[in-house]
Amino acid sequence: MNDLEKLRTEIDKVDAEIVEAVAARTNITYSISKYKVRHNIQVVDEKREAEVYKKVRDLARKNYIEEDFAEELYKIIIAYCRNIQKLKH
Repeated sequence: MNDLEKLRTEIDKVDAEIVEAVAARTNITYSISKYKVRHNIQVVDEKREAEVYKKVRDLARKNYIEEDFAEELYKIIIAYCRNIQKLKH
């Protein structure tokens, strides 16, 4: 295996970790949805979302990732999770 193939193998492992992390987040979203239904809580929590975006931007900055990119990525993830919660309501 040459150096490029080794690097691509590392990328493949990181890609799998990313997908597994999103899957874990999705599973937690199911639990949150059940809690919200039992306690009659709205799906969308703009205050919480703002907190998440701030944390993500801070993490991005600390890891030398463009903050806008990180926030846009999380907007997609949160929209996906929000849709899961709406389906459960």
